[in-house]
Amino acid sequence: MKPFIAVGLAVAALVVPGISTAQSLEKIIVKKPYDQSKGKGGGKGSTPSILYHGGAVMTGAPVNVYVIYYGDFPSGTQNIINTFFTDLRTASGSYYTVNDTYYDSNENTVAPTFDFSAVTGMVYIDNPPSQGSRLRSSAIPKIVQNAINARGLPADENGVYFVLTSPDVSVSGFCKSFCAYHTSSTSIVSGQHIRFALVPDPGTKCGGCDGNIAVYGQTVTPNGDQGADEMTDSIMHELSETATDPEGTAWFTSGGEENGDLCNYTYGTPLSPGPSSGATANVLMNGHFYLIQKIWTNLTPQHCAP
Repeated sequence: MKPFIAVGLAVAALVVPGISTAQSLEKIIVKKPYDQSKGKGGGKGSTPSILYHGGAVMTGAPVNVYVIYYGDFPSGTQNIINTFFTDLRTASGSYYTVNDTYYDSNENTVAPTFDFSAVTGMVYIDNPPSQGSRLRSSAIPKIVQNAINARGLPADENGVYFVLTSPDVSVSGFCKSFCAYHTSSTSIVSGQHIRFALVPDPGTKCGGCDGNIAVYGQTVTPNGDQGADEMTDSIMHELSETATDPEGTAWFTSGGEENGDLCNYTYGTPLSPGPSSGATANVLMNGHFYLIQKIWTNLTPQHCAP
Protein backbone atom coordinates (compact mmCIF):
# COMPACT_ATOMS: atom_id res chain seq x y z
CA MET A 1 0.00 0.00 0.00
CA LYS A 2 1.25 3.46 -0.81
CA PRO A 3 -0.10 6.36 1.27
CA PHE A 4 1.23 9.72 0.06
CA ILE A 5 2.13 12.77 2.08
CA ALA A 6 2.60 16.00 0.08
CA VAL A 7 1.79 16.56 -3.57
CA GLY A 8 3.14 15.74 -6.99
CA LEU A 9 1.11 12.81 -8.39
CA ALA A 10 -2.41 12.43 -9.71
CA VAL A 11 -3.19 10.06 -6.82
CA ALA A 12 -5.45 10.78 -3.88
CA ALA A 13 -3.48 11.82 -0.81
CA LEU A 14 -3.84 9.44 2.12
CA VAL A 15 -2.66 10.15 5.65
CA VAL A 16 -1.60 7.20 7.76
CA PRO A 17 -2.49 7.63 11.46
CA GLY A 18 0.60 8.35 13.52
CA ILE A 19 2.57 9.87 10.64
CA SER A 20 2.61 13.66 10.63
CA THR A 21 2.55 15.77 7.46
CA ALA A 22 6.00 17.28 7.83
CA GLN A 23 6.68 19.66 4.96
CA SER A 24 10.24 18.41 4.55
CA LEU A 25 9.07 14.87 3.76
CA GLU A 26 8.13 14.50 0.11
CA LYS A 27 6.09 11.28 0.38
CA ILE A 28 5.90 8.63 3.03
CA ILE A 29 5.36 5.14 1.68
CA VAL A 30 4.65 2.48 4.27
CA LYS A 31 4.86 -1.25 4.78
CA LYS A 32 1.58 -2.29 6.38
CA PRO A 33 1.16 -4.80 9.22
CA TYR A 34 -0.12 -8.26 8.33
CA ASP A 35 -3.90 -8.32 7.83
CA GLN A 36 -4.99 -11.47 9.66
CA SER A 37 -8.57 -11.28 8.35
CA LYS A 38 -7.42 -11.23 4.73
CA GLY A 39 -4.30 -13.31 5.14
CA LYS A 40 -2.07 -10.72 3.54
CA GLY A 41 -0.02 -7.62 4.12
CA GLY A 42 -2.53 -4.92 3.33
CA GLY A 43 -2.51 -4.68 -0.47
CA LYS A 44 -5.55 -3.04 -2.08
CA GLY A 45 -6.24 -5.71 -4.68
CA SER A 46 -5.32 -3.62 -7.71
CA THR A 47 -4.29 -5.24 -10.97
CA PRO A 48 -0.84 -6.68 -10.23
CA SER A 49 1.03 -4.85 -12.95
CA ILE A 50 3.74 -2.41 -11.95
CA LEU A 51 4.22 0.60 -14.25
CA TYR A 52 6.81 3.33 -14.69
CA HIS A 53 5.54 6.87 -14.03
CA GLY A 54 8.61 8.81 -15.18
CA GLY A 55 10.20 9.67 -11.84
CA ALA A 56 13.63 9.14 -10.33
CA VAL A 57 15.11 5.64 -9.98
CA MET A 58 18.39 4.90 -8.17
CA THR A 59 20.27 3.67 -11.23
CA GLY A 60 23.93 3.58 -12.16
CA ALA A 61 26.48 2.86 -9.42
CA PRO A 62 25.43 0.50 -6.63
CA VAL A 63 23.35 2.22 -3.94
CA ASN A 64 25.25 2.98 -0.72
CA VAL A 65 23.52 1.74 2.42
CA TYR A 66 24.02 3.59 5.71
CA VAL A 67 22.69 2.37 9.05
CA ILE A 68 21.83 4.57 12.01
CA TYR A 69 21.29 2.62 15.23
CA TYR A 70 19.08 4.93 17.24
CA GLY A 71 18.81 4.18 20.96
CA ASP A 72 20.21 1.40 23.11
CA PHE A 73 20.71 -1.61 20.83
CA PRO A 74 22.13 -4.88 22.13
CA SER A 75 25.34 -5.77 20.29
CA GLY A 76 23.79 -9.08 19.24
CA THR A 77 20.98 -7.31 17.41
CA GLN A 78 23.43 -5.03 15.62
CA ASN A 79 25.48 -8.05 14.60
CA ILE A 80 22.44 -9.79 13.05
CA ILE A 81 21.48 -6.67 11.08
CA ASN A 82 25.04 -5.93 9.91
CA THR A 83 25.48 -9.58 8.90
CA PHE A 84 22.19 -9.51 7.00
CA PHE A 85 23.21 -6.46 4.98
CA THR A 86 26.56 -8.10 4.23
CA ASP A 87 24.91 -11.39 3.24
CA LEU A 88 22.32 -9.66 1.05
CA ARG A 89 25.13 -7.76 -0.69
CA THR A 90 27.52 -10.66 -1.23
CA ALA A 91 25.59 -13.94 -1.37
CA SER A 92 25.24 -15.67 -4.72
CA GLY A 93 21.69 -15.41 -6.04
CA SER A 94 20.75 -12.76 -3.48
CA TYR A 95 17.11 -11.65 -3.41
CA TYR A 96 18.27 -8.08 -4.01
CA THR A 97 19.21 -8.79 -7.64
CA VAL A 98 15.52 -8.68 -8.66
CA ASN A 99 15.72 -4.90 -8.43
CA ASP A 100 17.91 -4.70 -11.53
CA THR A 101 14.77 -5.38 -13.59
CA TYR A 102 13.75 -1.75 -12.95
CA TYR A 103 15.02 1.21 -14.97
CA ASP A 104 14.61 4.95 -15.57
CA SER A 105 13.53 6.93 -18.65
CA ASN A 106 16.98 6.44 -20.21
CA GLU A 107 16.76 2.66 -19.63
CA ASN A 108 19.49 2.79 -16.99
CA THR A 109 18.86 -0.03 -14.51
CA VAL A 110 19.21 -0.38 -10.76
CA ALA A 111 22.52 -2.09 -9.96
CA PRO A 112 22.13 -5.77 -9.01
CA THR A 113 23.95 -5.20 -5.73
CA PHE A 114 24.60 -2.40 -3.22
CA ASP A 115 27.50 -1.21 -1.05
CA PHE A 116 27.63 -1.66 2.71
CA SER A 117 30.34 -2.16 5.28
CA ALA A 118 29.99 -2.19 9.06
CA VAL A 119 33.60 -1.08 9.49
CA THR A 120 34.16 1.71 6.95
CA GLY A 121 32.01 4.64 8.04
CA MET A 122 28.59 3.36 6.95
CA VAL A 123 27.23 2.78 10.47
CA TYR A 124 26.41 5.48 13.03
CA ILE A 125 25.41 4.95 16.67
CA ASP A 126 22.99 7.58 17.98
CA ASN A 127 22.91 6.82 21.70
CA PRO A 128 21.91 8.55 23.94
CA PRO A 129 19.20 9.25 21.33
CA SER A 130 19.61 12.77 19.95
CA GLN A 131 15.87 13.38 19.43
CA GLY A 132 14.60 11.70 22.58
CA SER A 133 12.87 8.38 23.12
CA ARG A 134 9.39 9.32 21.83
CA LEU A 135 9.37 9.99 18.10
CA ARG A 136 6.99 11.25 15.43
CA SER A 137 7.82 11.22 11.74
CA SER A 138 9.07 14.81 11.87
CA ALA A 139 11.96 13.63 14.07
CA ILE A 140 13.28 11.01 11.64
CA PRO A 141 14.91 13.43 9.12
CA LYS A 142 16.50 15.18 12.11
CA ILE A 143 18.09 11.88 13.13
CA VAL A 144 19.57 11.50 9.64
CA GLN A 145 20.68 15.13 9.62
CA ASN A 146 22.35 14.72 13.01
CA ALA A 147 24.27 11.67 11.79
CA ILE A 148 25.54 13.66 8.78
CA ASN A 149 26.28 16.87 10.69
CA ALA A 150 28.15 14.93 13.37
CA ARG A 151 30.40 13.72 10.53
CA GLY A 152 29.40 10.18 11.34
CA LEU A 153 28.01 9.63 7.84
CA PRO A 154 28.54 11.43 4.51
CA ALA A 155 25.83 13.36 2.67
CA ASP A 156 25.08 11.04 -0.22
CA GLU A 157 22.32 11.32 -2.85
CA ASN A 158 23.19 7.81 -3.96
CA GLY A 159 22.63 6.52 -0.45
CA VAL A 160 19.77 4.99 1.52
CA TYR A 161 19.90 5.84 5.22
CA PHE A 162 18.23 3.28 7.48
CA VAL A 163 17.08 4.68 10.81
CA LEU A 164 16.72 1.66 13.09
CA THR A 165 15.12 2.49 16.44
CA SER A 166 15.66 0.31 19.51
CA PRO A 167 12.74 -1.39 21.32
CA ASP A 168 12.84 1.15 24.17
CA VAL A 169 12.16 4.02 21.71
CA SER A 170 8.47 4.75 21.11
CA VAL A 171 7.58 5.55 17.48
CA SER A 172 4.12 7.02 16.86
CA GLY A 173 1.97 4.77 14.67
CA PHE A 174 4.40 1.85 14.66
CA CYS A 175 2.78 -1.60 14.54
CA LYS A 176 -0.72 -0.11 14.24
CA SER A 177 -0.37 1.99 11.09
CA PHE A 178 2.94 0.76 9.69
CA CYS A 179 5.85 -1.63 10.17
CA ALA A 180 8.39 0.49 8.28
CA TYR A 181 8.46 3.22 5.65
CA HIS A 182 10.68 5.05 3.21
CA THR A 183 10.68 8.63 2.00
CA SER A 184 12.91 11.41 0.67
CA SER A 185 13.79 14.89 1.90
CA THR A 186 15.50 17.96 0.46
CA SER A 187 15.79 19.74 3.81
CA ILE A 188 18.28 17.37 5.49
CA VAL A 189 21.09 18.65 3.25
CA SER A 190 20.30 21.77 1.24
CA GLY A 191 19.94 21.06 -2.47
CA GLN A 192 20.25 17.29 -2.14
CA HIS A 193 17.66 14.51 -2.25
CA ILE A 194 18.38 12.38 0.79
CA ARG A 195 16.55 9.04 0.76
CA PHE A 196 15.93 7.25 4.03
CA ALA A 197 13.87 4.53 5.65
CA LEU A 198 12.56 4.00 9.16
CA VAL A 199 12.59 0.45 10.52
CA PRO A 200 11.78 0.22 14.24
CA ASP A 201 12.87 -2.79 16.28
CA PRO A 202 9.65 -4.29 17.69
CA GLY A 203 11.38 -6.51 20.22
CA THR A 204 8.69 -9.02 21.23
CA LYS A 205 5.86 -6.46 21.23
CA CYS A 206 4.66 -6.45 17.62
CA GLY A 207 3.70 -9.79 16.11
CA GLY A 208 1.74 -8.12 13.32
CA CYS A 209 4.93 -7.10 11.53
CA ASP A 210 6.72 -10.43 12.00
CA GLY A 211 6.20 -13.14 9.38
CA ASN A 212 7.22 -15.95 11.74
CA ILE A 213 4.46 -14.92 14.16
CA ALA A 214 1.76 -13.51 11.85
CA VAL A 215 2.04 -16.01 9.00
CA TYR A 216 3.45 -19.16 10.61
CA GLY A 217 2.21 -18.76 14.20
CA GLN A 218 5.66 -19.15 15.73
CA THR A 219 7.40 -17.26 18.51
CA VAL A 220 10.81 -18.62 17.55
CA THR A 221 12.65 -16.84 14.72
CA PRO A 222 15.66 -17.81 12.55
CA ASN A 223 18.33 -16.00 14.58
CA GLY A 224 16.69 -16.15 17.99
CA ASP A 225 16.02 -12.39 18.10
CA GLN A 226 12.40 -11.51 17.25
CA GLY A 227 13.18 -7.84 16.74
CA ALA A 228 16.21 -8.29 14.51
CA ASP A 229 14.57 -11.07 12.50
CA GLU A 230 11.50 -8.91 11.79
CA MET A 231 13.71 -6.01 10.81
CA THR A 232 15.55 -8.03 8.16
CA ASP A 233 12.19 -8.63 6.44
CA SER A 234 11.25 -4.93 6.58
CA ILE A 235 14.73 -3.90 5.42
CA MET A 236 14.36 -6.13 2.34
CA HIS A 237 11.02 -4.41 1.62
CA GLU A 238 12.21 -0.83 2.11
CA LEU A 239 15.60 -1.18 0.41
CA SER A 240 13.97 -2.59 -2.73
CA GLU A 241 11.27 0.08 -2.83
CA THR A 242 13.70 2.93 -2.22
CA ALA A 243 16.01 1.81 -5.03
CA THR A 244 13.16 1.45 -7.53
CA ASP A 245 10.86 4.27 -6.37
CA PRO A 246 12.85 6.64 -4.13
CA GLU A 247 10.42 9.58 -4.30
CA GLY A 248 7.11 7.83 -5.02
CA THR A 249 7.14 8.95 -8.65
CA ALA A 250 8.62 5.96 -10.50
CA TRP A 251 7.49 2.33 -10.23
CA PHE A 252 4.10 1.42 -8.74
CA THR A 253 0.76 -0.09 -9.71
CA SER A 254 -2.51 1.65 -10.51
CA GLY A 255 -3.38 1.17 -6.84
CA GLY A 256 -0.10 2.70 -5.66
CA GLU A 257 1.66 -0.52 -4.62
CA GLU A 258 5.43 -0.75 -5.03
CA ASN A 259 7.55 -3.83 -5.69
CA GLY A 260 7.75 -4.71 -1.99
CA ASP A 261 4.04 -4.20 -1.34
CA LEU A 262 3.00 -6.68 -4.03
CA CYS A 263 4.86 -9.49 -2.25
CA ASN A 264 4.46 -8.41 1.36
CA TYR A 265 4.49 -11.49 3.66
CA THR A 266 4.99 -13.77 0.64
CA TYR A 267 7.83 -16.18 1.42
CA GLY A 268 7.38 -19.18 -0.84
CA THR A 269 8.37 -22.67 0.28
CA PRO A 270 10.24 -22.77 3.63
CA LEU A 271 13.68 -24.37 3.69
CA SER A 272 13.92 -27.95 4.86
CA PRO A 273 15.96 -28.47 6.87
CA GLY A 274 15.78 -25.01 8.39
CA PRO A 275 17.29 -23.58 11.59
CA SER A 276 17.92 -26.09 14.38
CA SER A 277 15.54 -24.07 16.59
CA GLY A 278 12.61 -25.10 14.38
CA ALA A 279 11.98 -21.54 13.19
CA THR A 280 10.66 -21.11 9.66
CA ALA A 281 13.19 -19.66 7.20
CA ASN A 282 13.12 -19.32 3.43
CA VAL A 283 16.63 -18.03 2.72
CA LEU A 284 20.10 -19.34 3.53
CA MET A 285 22.85 -16.83 2.74
CA ASN A 286 26.50 -17.40 3.62
CA GLY A 287 25.42 -19.96 6.22
CA HIS A 288 22.80 -17.70 7.88
CA PHE A 289 19.05 -18.32 7.90
CA TYR A 290 16.43 -15.56 7.33
CA LEU A 291 12.73 -15.20 6.68
CA ILE A 292 12.51 -12.38 4.13
CA GLN A 293 9.76 -11.59 1.67
CA LYS A 294 9.97 -11.96 -2.07
CA ILE A 295 10.10 -8.88 -4.32
CA TRP A 296 8.00 -8.20 -7.44
CA THR A 297 10.05 -8.64 -10.60
CA ASN A 298 9.58 -6.37 -13.60
CA LEU A 299 10.34 -9.21 -15.99
CA THR A 300 7.50 -10.69 -18.06
CA PRO A 301 5.49 -12.31 -16.63
CA GLN A 302 5.65 -10.13 -13.55
CA HIS A 303 5.57 -12.10 -10.30
CA CYS A 304 7.03 -12.40 -6.81
CA ALA A 305 10.64 -13.52 -7.21
CA PRO A 306 12.70 -15.57 -6.94
